[in-house]
Amino acid sequence: MAKKLKYILAAFVAALSLGALTYAFTTADVAAEQAPIHLQVSPVKQKISLTPGSSYTGTFKVQNVGTMPFDYSVNATPYSVTNEQYNPDYTSVTTYSQMADWITFDKKTEKGTLQPGTTVDVVYRVNVPADAPAGGQYAALMAQTESGNADNATVAVVHRVGMILYAAVPGETRSGGEIVKNTVNSFYFNPPLTVTSLVKNTGNIEQTAKYHVNIYPLFSNEAIFNTDDAEEGAYDRDVVPETSRFNSITWEKAPSIGIFSVEQTIEFAGETSTVHKLVLICPLWLLFIIFALVFFIIFWLISRHRDRKRQAARRSAASSATSSEKEKNDKESTKKEEK
Repeated sequence: MAKKLKYILAAFVAALSLGALTYAFTTADVAAEQAPIHLQVSPVKQKISLTPGSSYTGTFKVQNVGTMPFDYSVNATPYSVTNEQYNPDYTSVTTYSQMADWITFDKKTEKGTLQPGTTVDVVYRVNVPADAPAGGQYAALMAQTESGNADNATVAVVHRVGMILYAAVPGETRSGGEIVKNTVNSFYFNPPLTVTSLVKNTGNIEQTAKYHVNIYPLFSNEAIFNTDDAEEGAYDRDVVPETSRFNSITWEKAPSIGIFSVEQTIEFAGETSTVHKLVLICPLWLLFIIFALVFFIIFWLISRHRDRKRQAARRSAASSATSSEKEKNDKESTKKEEK
């Protein structure tokens, strides 16, 4: 019975290993087939102004930066966001995503074949209705391809990328918003160091939140992390109408231990908010050692204080006993003299 159990266990382990190995090779094969297909769109966003009853013509680039040719096609979808983390939604139609229905593409560039290392300028046209609502309009111009087009491809994989089109329609537009949170925590157990914020757009056009973060060593005025040193606009965030946007900025190279002066400034909707704090990064194990050391010092001080009190009490008792003995001897001496 024991031998049979060993054989069964050995067979199970062998089957499990074979399955894992097969999965690894299959995954590698699929990845190898997918890797040569690399579709890219630029720029990642455009901002335009529209006039009701007129049209706007623009272009964006679709690029093959892979090693295999592919067929591509383009289309327009609505663009909105679903939560404070700004997860994109390319299906829901809202007051601010009607523009997808206004967009058409030039037939010459709407679809085609791209060889490796080539680019096509896709022409799009926005035909604005005369009754277009004032305010912001947003759409995604998507380009997609299928790796199954290649003769040697065995797995059909759709590659899809897009450019976000931000448009402003004149009329009764309003801008408004608030900086809801500007948060710099004072303590971290481990790096990295991250500051966060939340802004809210109450208007009907998008607004840009600008973030400035400076981090200094405790005894220095020379910044070791400064967002202003990055490419212009790298830390700016667009906030579309009637949404709230959460943002975080992380200092990835923060050390495991240290005290730093951290400042975050946010500019949004005509408001400016600045928070400046001393921030401690201290591992849990070191914190435990510090607490243990403090506890030991306090315990030692209390014990020493009690010992001193006991010694003082003993000296006081000894002194009292000596005084009593002396007083008794004096009385006895007096009695003898009287006799």
